[in-house]
Amino acid sequence: MFIALGRLPDHPTAIPRVAQLAGLAPSDAARLLAGTFPRVLLRTAADPDALLVTLAAEGFLAWASDPAQVPSDDRRVIVRGLTWTTDGFQAEDAQGKRHACPFAAVRLLQRGARIHSSTEVQKTTTRKLDLGMAVLSGGLIVSKKVTQTTERTTQAKEPFLLVQRGDGAEDLMIYEHRMSYQCLGAEMAPATLANLGLLTAKFRSLCPQAALDDRVGRPGFVAGLPLMPLDPVDLGIHLVSEAQRRGC
Repeated sequence: MFIALGRLPDHPTAIPRVAQLAGLAPSDAARLLAGTFPRVLLRTAADPDALLVTLAAEGFLAWASDPAQVPSDDRRVIVRGLTWTTDGFQAEDAQGKRHACPFAAVRLLQRGARIHSSTEVQKTTTRKLDLGMAVLSGGLIVSKKVTQTTERTTQAKEPFLLVQRGDGAEDLMIYEHRMSYQCLGAEMAPATLANLGLLTAKFRSLCPQAALDDRVGRPGFVAGLPLMPLDPVDLGIHLVSEAQRRGC
């Protein structure tokens, strides 16, 4: 279980005190809790229940999460298209299956982006003058083949809108470049990023009970999370989701 903090008490000694309670050096606690909340305080806790009781008694908003329960895209619907209905919508996935969702079931909208990395390996073979071989071969062989291997890594940023449900059904992930925006009708713009923004605004108007949270997409939020056996964006999404449940 890992321990997350959604909010610190308004007290100048809050970070030294939480470091003491968690068994951390003050400098490590300050580093882990820097930036936008929520943050991960401990990647593992020996007795999470006792620590949570102690933290709550001193004004810290904290909770424990099981890494195995942090959802990834394997547990979400990757939306390819939307159809509006009288009181909700149907989301279509890549296999053509439709997932009905009432507007009232949407509890949270999250904006963010994933970074996709790809590495290309290139091999280049050239011939290079080899004086030693030329002498040994009597001038018959004056060059040798030299192969160089280079790697080039490129990164692409793909914004998303995550529609999170409160009725127990799978959340709906909408990626900028994987979505058909025909559901926008005459409002559809030429650029996909603009269309994602228009779709977000439409969901906000149709689901006024659902907050829009962009913390996952803020600079440094995901990068500031500790390394864990989880996708960092999925970890960030989970933290924000749990923080919103607790009103922070």
